[in-house]
Amino acid sequence: MKKKLIALVIGVVACVCALAGCGATEKTFEKAGMRITLTSAFYEQEHIAQTATYVSSSAIVVATKESFTLLAGLEDYTLEDYTDLTISANNLTSDKNYRENKDYIYFTYERVVDGKDFFYLATTHKSSDAFWLIQFACNVSDKESKTETFLKWADTITFVTEATV
Repeated sequence: MKKKLIALVIGVVACVCALAGCGATEKTFEKAGMRITLTSAFYEQEHIAQTATYVSSSAIVVATKESFTLLAGLEDYTLEDYTDLTISANNLTSDKNYRENKDYIYFTYERVVDGKDFFYLATTHKSSDAFWLIQFACNVSDKESKTETFLKWADTITFVTEATV
């Protein structure tokens, strides 16, 4: 009986730790001048169409850098212009949101990919040499529990200029 009780307690503690993120320490990733702090549960994957991709068992973060040299006059776009263009070009229906005291805009949307429903929280940023689209994604069923976490991670995003490298 005592062994069963100990096993039950260990099982409950393991579940609580898994749900609370125990053992997942903060980890900072850097790629192409962008820094983001996620958790140690993430690892980097290479994708030809993305600047950076970070994957965990419950979420994915995809960053795309669009250099000002891609289009004449792109550096003159405002962050709001770029965000509107991104939403329109991807045929999304979404409202823009402004994160208080932060230098980015975010919007959310849902998509079906390979028969699975995904929730996306996308952020747009303007650095010294590019616009960035950074998307956080999870299963739609995890939408409520992940939204604040995605925003917390988005708040950690910074851009490294050549002068600070």
